[in-house]
Amino acid sequence: MKILWGILILAVIVFVHEMGHFIIARLNRIEVVEFTVGFGPKLFGWTTKHNTKVSIRLVMLGAACVFDDLDAIGENDDFAAVLAGSKYRQANVWSRIATTIAGPFFNLLLAFVLGLFLMNHINIPDTTILHVDPDGAAYEAGIRDNDKIISVNHSRCYLYPEVSTAVELGYGKPLTIVYEHEGQRVSAQVVPKMNEKYGRFMIGVEFGADQKAQKGALEIVRSSYLYVRYMVKMTFSSFRMLFAGQAKVSELAGPVGAVEIVGDEYDSAKEMGPMAVLVSMLNIALLLSANIGIVNLFPIPAFDGGKLLFLLYEAVRGKPASAKVEGTIQLIGIGLLLILLVVVMYNDIARLFTS
Repeated sequence: MKILWGILILAVIVFVHEMGHFIIARLNRIEVVEFTVGFGPKLFGWTTKHNTKVSIRLVMLGAACVFDDLDAIGENDDFAAVLAGSKYRQANVWSRIATTIAGPFFNLLLAFVLGLFLMNHINIPDTTILHVDPDGAAYEAGIRDNDKIISVNHSRCYLYPEVSTAVELGYGKPLTIVYEHEGQRVSAQVVPKMNEKYGRFMIGVEFGADQKAQKGALEIVRSSYLYVRYMVKMTFSSFRMLFAGQAKVSELAGPVGAVEIVGDEYDSAKEMGPMAVLVSMLNIALLLSANIGIVNLFPIPAFDGGKLLFLLYEAVRGKPASAKVEGTIQLIGIGLLLILLVVVMYNDIARLFTS
């Protein structure tokens, strides 16, 4: 059951991403050659009135939105020239920019919609402090009960996980914390202490002062937005740690690893009942959808962000980059991406054997 949950979550996230490309393309009158649901051998399909081939394939996992008719390219044709002359590439550049951004945007939109449901069933306290440990670093810096943390190292914090994550990822280094005390904003240097019980750096504060029995509609919308915002911040923090050497490439997880993470969450939640399982699965789906949406916007060849760079270059310059140059860069990007996928898959399989 837990494997099915993992596969279902990844399938929905990828489907929504590709559907975003499809919907915005059609709204901009851009021709979509094919929209496939799943991959592998084709089971059946049909052609829409807009000449889009819809294909349902054997492995019902994910989807793909195809703009270039690669089947029409002959053996002796110039690949770059044929692509440059495709109907998609002849469409208005701003329409293509909107279509490219649509996939990641729909992932973030999905995360927000999932957040609306989650915020009806869980409560994530804000940064108002319920209790300060008299022996903790926060107390020594002057922070007291009922104070509210505004920012950590100049990064605005709205939810308590933002504070705890910033403290933990600081690895004991001094933190500049701005907090509100009796209506006044105060800045303090706080040096986290290692908590031997939990094995991590902490400042000795407990949150949860804003617990409420019910939330209004606007509060739910705001909470969902802030939670997705936190997930986006976490995505950037993860990559910053990776490039700074604070995280290892061996810690990266791919589809198999994601399914394993979903399985672990399922095992933890199933003892608390079906609703706990549903909430836990939707929380994972929100995290993955926000993560995929942001990562796809990174300016990496073969990602939507890589395509976006070429489109912005075309919009500024007034004409597209050389098809040969773009094709070469995209090919190099795909090669590097495949290498990364191999590394990630190796990590996933290694974790399966060691767990």
